[in-house]
Amino acid sequence: MSELQTVELKLKLSELVMLWRNFCETHTQLYEYTCDEYIHLLASDIENLNETVSSKLTLLENINTLDAQRQELTHEITGLLGIENHKKLSHLTSALKANGETDTATQIEKLNLILIDIIEKVQEQNKKNQVFLNKAILSLQDLRESFMGKSNYKTYSASGVAKNNSTFR
Repeated sequence: MSELQTVELKLKLSELVMLWRNFCETHTQLYEYTCDEYIHLLASDIENLNETVSSKLTLLENINTLDAQRQELTHEITGLLGIENHKKLSHLTSALKANGETDTATQIEKLNLILIDIIEKVQEQNKKNQVFLNKAILSLQDLRESFMGKSNYKTYSASGVAKNNSTFR
């Protein structure tokens, strides 16, 4: 690898580390928005919920842009290293270590572990939000049916399983 290519590689790797930091920051913001959604749902604060959802959608677009940059940057780096462009980060970090870029590979691996942790928290919070919404929808359906004159009550079978019983008044 020529000296010019080595300098270009160092710059690209520095850019990749910054990109991974940006991923961590944007996903942390995504987690905060997801938690805010839950708070607004609990408070039935539709106005702030709409604002949070709008901000979250804008942030997701930003994350998609960062991901496109990541794909392009990793393609450029693998080209400079003369290796096949894989979709797995482990292939890239292994190639970096083999080319004497152990510190950069380690930084990226650590940032990726943080990113994975944040993404898991976002997914967990999204599940909580979805459960809350599902319960709210069921409650609204029950309320609507009661206004239509249907009476809903539950009885339990011998095995303890709830059975819905609906009758008209």
